[in-house]
Amino acid sequence: MASLRKKASQTVQWPPTSPRVNETEEERGARLRSEAEAKRVSDMIDRQLDADRQRRKQMQGPKVLLLGQAESGKSTTLKNFQLHFAPKSFEREAEIWRPVIHLNLVRSVNFIVNFLLSQTSSVRESASSPRRRSSGGPLSSDLRRLCVRLGPLRQVEETLLRTLSGRSTFTSFDERSAVNQQTYNPAKATEVSLRSGTGWRQGFSLSSSKSDDSSGSSSRSDTMVGEDGQSRRILAALGDEIATLWKDPYVQKALQAAEIGLQEQPGFFLDQAARVTKEDYRPRPDDVLKARVTTLGPEQHTIVAESGSQKSNTWTIYDVGGSRSQRAAWAQYFDDVHAVIFLAPMSGFNQVLAEDESVNRLTDSLRLWQMICSNKILAGVEFILFLNKLDILDAKLKSGIQFSSFVTSYTNKPNETKPVAKYLLDVFITLHQQCSPKRRRLHPHLTCAVDTKATSAIISRIQEVILIKALGQTNIL
Repeated sequence: MASLRKKASQTVQWPPTSPRVNETEEERGARLRSEAEAKRVSDMIDRQLDADRQRRKQMQGPKVLLLGQAESGKSTTLKNFQLHFAPKSFEREAEIWRPVIHLNLVRSVNFIVNFLLSQTSSVRESASSPRRRSSGGPLSSDLRRLCVRLGPLRQVEETLLRTLSGRSTFTSFDERSAVNQQTYNPAKATEVSLRSGTGWRQGFSLSSSKSDDSSGSSSRSDTMVGEDGQSRRILAALGDEIATLWKDPYVQKALQAAEIGLQEQPGFFLDQAARVTKEDYRPRPDDVLKARVTTLGPEQHTIVAESGSQKSNTWTIYDVGGSRSQRAAWAQYFDDVHAVIFLAPMSGFNQVLAEDESVNRLTDSLRLWQMICSNKILAGVEFILFLNKLDILDAKLKSGIQFSSFVTSYTNKPNETKPVAKYLLDVFITLHQQCSPKRRRLHPHLTCAVDTKATSAIISRIQEVILIKALGQTNIL
């Protein structure tokens, strides 16, 4: 832009100089013609600069904010956007997610081992949760030996956690807690929680591209790869034992008696243990979607579309934490987005918040939705509602769990997925109509975020809505 102005100033002068004293008519005419030409060139440059600014704004693309409580599916939805707009980049980065998937798997295994061993310890059982005492009896000698053989996975968990967090070692309990703030829950395998900016993606990305950087970051990535390789070898050696543990009838009976549904929790890979533990394992897109890592703090993700009419267009998506302690950070993004995608997990009707077991998860989602809908700053923003985890809702209802036992206003209706989903959809739509500062259209969808094909179709349908809003705000339309 500056060079354009400089080049123009070499031929014409704008603003013009003051007329000379005793200027002749001929000189005055020449000066006016020169000023008119200079003004024409200056106006042309201004128009070109304005057009460039508008093009840059258009290329920046829409900005989307993902909102919802923890474990509502925000991160999985983000991955679906990445897969939809940039499938080649998504596939190239799949390797980065392997240590996360391995950590998800190892934590599930270690949880089961700890749970089984605790059955023989009345002290541990009483301290953790008296109401979850197993009725399965003592462990068989074979199952006990299996638990012992899986003992090295405790060290694998520690190594993977240290690798992902970028720590060479944990010198204190406080350091470990800074990375993983999840307290022990007798009904749930703990998740890995990393502070935003720890750079685990960049570390593995550097190593996979064999960067020639000789700085400390390159050294760190080499260390990460070395530790990851050791963990992969141990997992490959214990793959059969992991599969045997999960398929064991006693294990399934004990978990069911304690009302523990690991398969309903994020990052569940036990049913894929034989494939995931192979030393040459490379994550598939659906594996990456299921992988679970909780980032403490908001993150900004930039996605550059690889094809289609929006090729090279940039989507900016803000993924913010959903736990109660992180919701205060949401407001800083409200005045800078074109659309809000709110995720509410329908399957949470019989669950409570991890941070407050006195609060039902569905009740919390409704309160959050009411708060977001009534926010005046978001009055002009497009609202997209994802009633998520349709698959888990379906599994729960088919297993015999009564929706009406937890939602007392749902009366004289079948305990089936379609009517329950329709009921919840009506409730959320009504709240939106009642609480919105001004009338606006809502775009609701029933979703299963781990279903890539169905979610891609939904993204295609809402893409036009978001783009029209974005272009309208940049005065393109």
